[in-house]
Amino acid sequence: MKKNTSGRVLKNFGVVLRGRGIAAVFTLAATALMAHALPVTEFGLVILLHTYVLAVRGFLNFRTYEAIVRFGVPLHENGENKGLKQLFRTTTLIDVASSIAATLVGMAAATVAGGFLHWDAQMISLTGLYSLVMLSTASNTPNGILRLYDRFDALSVFYIVGPAIRITGVAIAWAVDAGMVVFVAIWAAAFVLDNVWLMIRGHVEFKRHHKSHIWQGGNWQETRKTSKEFRHFIAVVYWQTNIDLVPKHLVVLLAGSMLGPAAAGMFRLARDFSSVLSKPAMMLNEVLFPDLARILHSNAEGFHELAFRAVKVAGAAGLLLVLLSIPAAGPILGIIGPEYSEAAPLLTLMLLAATFELAGSPLRATAYAMGKVAQVLRIYLLSVLIYLSLFYVLIPSMGLLGPGVAASSGTLLTLLLMLRLVRNK
Repeated sequence: MKKNTSGRVLKNFGVVLRGRGIAAVFTLAATALMAHALPVTEFGLVILLHTYVLAVRGFLNFRTYEAIVRFGVPLHENGENKGLKQLFRTTTLIDVASSIAATLVGMAAATVAGGFLHWDAQMISLTGLYSLVMLSTASNTPNGILRLYDRFDALSVFYIVGPAIRITGVAIAWAVDAGMVVFVAIWAAAFVLDNVWLMIRGHVEFKRHHKSHIWQGGNWQETRKTSKEFRHFIAVVYWQTNIDLVPKHLVVLLAGSMLGPAAAGMFRLARDFSSVLSKPAMMLNEVLFPDLARILHSNAEGFHELAFRAVKVAGAAGLLLVLLSIPAAGPILGIIGPEYSEAAPLLTLMLLAATFELAGSPLRATAYAMGKVAQVLRIYLLSVLIYLSLFYVLIPSMGLLGPGVAASSGTLLTLLLMLRLVRNK
């Protein structure tokens, strides 16, 4: 069993790595080309606009695909298709409601965000319009369906769709010397089509297994009826999602408020480069979680061994890349534009933070499979509070280096505390 599980994890990780790897290259290329095509301030404004939408959606994202894996694996393994369909209907209802709510909040809060980020009236109006893309984000249940049925090959394709559209559109816009609004439209189109593809693919996979529509055979009362354990899991994962927003999106907005759009653009660019490690971190969590849940459900051996082996390999690979970035970061960023070279030390620090995140991702999947979601939430809450505190304290004296030091400190603390949590059975 242990050998089969390890083999499946490695196979799925390889499949997802291919998709995430290609997506990371496309995303980085699109961001870098846009940075080259636009003045540094306009580049920063596009980044801040898209980050605002991601932050609002993240704030109202219940990440129901986690619940589908957590509660769907036992149902699927036991052949309880009726219960499984009921789970899908419940999570779909949550997805639709949260995407509509996020759109309304995004449009309503555009003026507040504009004041925080020092935007003019035209930029605020564009933000309200751009918020409509969140109507397409009811895609967590299709995501969870693909994970449950071990279709990581389809998820690998999904990861490429949006970035492929984005790099193609940006290349055309750069070739015709288009303005900032065109780049905004390209970002919006890629975001929407990405989500639409996932919804279609998840529906196709559902039909393949159940030969019926997701709502067939259900009723409103059953859809609303959930267990106390399910509600607890959803609530904890929701707050975990909000904590995850800080290093992913909110700090970019804070950098834009404190240092201006140009610095925010540089920070985001450095973070995109560090995604060569942070993307695999997400992949490890995605791939390990379903299989660790299966190991626990079947009482098989190798649970902790599989997790700790992944931690060691991930940490060693990340540290190697950090060392290589010390001499290479400046010249690489200089290719985009000479003004971006000053972000080289920040890039190295962000890679170090991503290394700690990469090493810690198997531990998060392990803790989730063990049912320790509340403890994970407390660890990430403490780490993010330290991250934010250092962010505010260090930026005035260190400038762009401040976010990098804060990120490295926060992720290192998370790694150490997660190691302690998982070892305590």
